[in-house]
Amino acid sequence: MKTSYYLKKHNIKLKKHLGQVFLSDDRVARRIVREAKITPEDLVVEIGAGAGTLTEELAKTGARVIAYEIDKTLSPILEERLSKYSNVEIKYENFLEARDIPKGAVCVSNIPYNITGPIIERIIELEFKKGIIMVQKEVGERILAQPGKKVFGYLSVVVQAFYVVRKLFDVSKSHFIPNPEVDSTVIEMTRKQTNLCYSKFRKFVSMIFAKKRKTLKNNLKPFISIFEGVDLSKRAEQLSTEEIIKLYEMWRRGIECSKE
Repeated sequence: MKTSYYLKKHNIKLKKHLGQVFLSDDRVARRIVREAKITPEDLVVEIGAGAGTLTEELAKTGARVIAYEIDKTLSPILEERLSKYSNVEIKYENFLEARDIPKGAVCVSNIPYNITGPIIERIIELEFKKGIIMVQKEVGERILAQPGKKVFGYLSVVVQAFYVVRKLFDVSKSHFIPNPEVDSTVIEMTRKQTNLCYSKFRKFVSMIFAKKRKTLKNNLKPFISIFEGVDLSKRAEQLSTEEIIKLYEMWRRGIECSKE
């Protein structure tokens, strides 16, 4: 059955304040799951089950699926679509506030448009080993951006420091209910082996991109003594993620030494 059928049958009205835009094409859902290469041994977390189009395809893999959905009024649809799958657990709660989310899971989700940034940051924080996520096309471009590109910035660096990212495919806005104003992009995020402290690293990256048109010397002025002898004449957007990580390590060590 099509998603539009379930919405009509259960008289579900979509909520704009939750940014509800539901994937309605089973073919796109199947392609996402195929790209994710899910096995029955995997633990999959879906953020924003919506009307269950992607959730049902994930369930068919035999993997254990934990799907978060903040809107409990969607329960009649999800229960009807997923009742035959014993491997699926629906949690009607806000993913951003949820507890006991297992680390090392695979995230496969059509990320809610209105809270994309916070969700991606939580994915990093929770150390998902892999993510196949669908986001607005412009957000995907920011995540994938390389130094020197206009859209290269905070989001590009914090994601690429912890994940190898690549674009999988674009999805037209015609495949959603209701049709959003922009197309979407599906990207793959594969966790890197790193000892970076996420909370400290994001703080540092926020500082160097705080005033994007200013140089590193300007943005790091309170810590300038830590970087004695280092060329800080460039802007953050001109540096690679690896170069930013090296600057972060200098800053981290300098901060730790100042506390001793």
